[in-house]
Amino acid sequence: MILGWIILFVITAVIIYHHFVYTAALVWLGNKRKNEIKEKHKDPLIFPSISLIMPAHNEEAYIEAKLANILMLDYPAEKLQVLICCDGCSDNTAEIIAQYESQFTAAGIRLKFWVKKSNRGKLARLNELMTYAKNEADIISLTDTSALISIDALKQVAKSFENEETGAITCSYLLASPSEGENQYWQWQNNIRFAESQLGSVIGGNGAFYAMRSHLYSPLPEDTINDDFILPMMVLKQGFNIIFNQNINSVEIAPTSQNENHQRRQRIGAGNLQQLIRCQFVFTHKNLRVRWLFTSGKGLRTVMPFLFVGYFITSVLMALQGSALALGMVISQLSIYGIASLPLINIHSKVIDKVHYIIGAYYSSLLGMLRYLNGQFKQGWRHLPPLSNYQTQSTQTIKRMSDIIFSCIGLILTLPLWPFIAFAIKYDSSGPIFYRQIRVGQISETKVELFEIFKFRTMTNDAEKKSGAVWATKDDPRITNTGRFLRATRLDELPQFINVIRGDMSLIGPRPERPEMCGNLQNALPFYLERTTGLRPGLTGLAQVNSGYDNDLEDVKNKIAWDHAYAIALSSPIQWLRMDLYILFKTSYIMFAKRGQ
Repeated sequence: MILGWIILFVITAVIIYHHFVYTAALVWLGNKRKNEIKEKHKDPLIFPSISLIMPAHNEEAYIEAKLANILMLDYPAEKLQVLICCDGCSDNTAEIIAQYESQFTAAGIRLKFWVKKSNRGKLARLNELMTYAKNEADIISLTDTSALISIDALKQVAKSFENEETGAITCSYLLASPSEGENQYWQWQNNIRFAESQLGSVIGGNGAFYAMRSHLYSPLPEDTINDDFILPMMVLKQGFNIIFNQNINSVEIAPTSQNENHQRRQRIGAGNLQQLIRCQFVFTHKNLRVRWLFTSGKGLRTVMPFLFVGYFITSVLMALQGSALALGMVISQLSIYGIASLPLINIHSKVIDKVHYIIGAYYSSLLGMLRYLNGQFKQGWRHLPPLSNYQTQSTQTIKRMSDIIFSCIGLILTLPLWPFIAFAIKYDSSGPIFYRQIRVGQISETKVELFEIFKFRTMTNDAEKKSGAVWATKDDPRITNTGRFLRATRLDELPQFINVIRGDMSLIGPRPERPEMCGNLQNALPFYLERTTGLRPGLTGLAQVNSGYDNDLEDVKNKIAWDHAYAIALSSPIQWLRMDLYILFKTSYIMFAKRGQ
């Protein structure tokens, strides 16, 4: 128990340090440093040549406002060129850009744009544009199509680069229509970046608008997730500073839904973990202030979700050992998480929305980092809408939380049965106790996931060695006596609790199929593979409880409608809850009535 209290004390100290002590010390030192430094500017201002670059994918809603914004920038036209790449656009983005060519020509600004048929992702196009711009201009400025910048932004860029030690600059980030939590978060972030700049160097950049000296650019690996962080950090690695210019504002005009914010936060979380691994050089940086800023800021923010999970688990374990104080800590944490969940059922207040935004950001970040550790994001970030858009963020969150909680409970409650099941399997036939097989999992925007499913063996050993992958039939001779009982009661599925906890499966969802059968089924049945698009396969499901096991192609055909009906239910938390309760009730009935096959 002493070890548990030591762990809780250390984690508590780290949480308090990162959120309160470090932040307060950073802001105080930054303001003090500001008073000590007197700005020095050359007079008159020298205007370097600037290439303003923008990769774009289906930006017809914002590209016109962005192009008008660029035309109004107060900067010598002969010193500015705009480079845009349409990355597999399927809307009118390219046509709108073409319409603006004459206006750019009249203004004396060079506009070059490329239309690419394939969508290779933002980073690939960014590398192409920056490689071209490197030999065209002194400064490269990167900006998002959905972010409008101050009219004097480029003059402020030129002023910042008068300091020869400056290698990159970033700016204030504002939202046109922020929520209460978003507004406070980004005010806090802008204050942090200002303080970092005063103390040594900003840690990272801001994708809405940032700039760097062109000769410091080198192409990034195409699996890079947060290019707006890694590119400035590569500048820092070469001995230059990153400066925050508070006189430049970038305003995000694209509204963000809860689901889009959840997806974006996952990407940022995955990128934070990636950049923590790739920017280890900062831990040995010659400037001690930069080391402190990176470690206490981005470093601790990245591991913070894991610390919260560790804190909760340790508290629970301590409470189970009889500690009343630990029990109180568990209740306190659950209360905070409960308050953070209230906006999901449309209960709002300023305090509740702030707590929801902070806890939600950490939750999304944790999921993103787990996805990164699981091998996702190998192609970096592609600006494509997620296939799971039909699922609300609240449904996804509650569904995954319930999967983990009830799978852990199910695993603990059924573990006493496992030795008896194992003995019966070994007594009835030779071979392993568990059966492992590769199955098709969730289908995402970039890949089809495969995973190894765990089940209790119900057939004779090497049952498909000669026949290959075939469906089980009624009174199948390959099924053992014990296997018939396990299948009838669905007890053979118990080891799949492990798959659910790992994230391979969900408690409820479409049946996971074997890869070797999926190709034939997709050719024979339209929309077959779409049944697991953006959705994990399930231990049980609507199709399973209504149709049982697959014996032939007609059975699979009937199941497709059930699977798509379940996917539609995920558009609302209430519909999802009703559907899952119905499926769980019917699954329990099938198990106790021994109606499984």
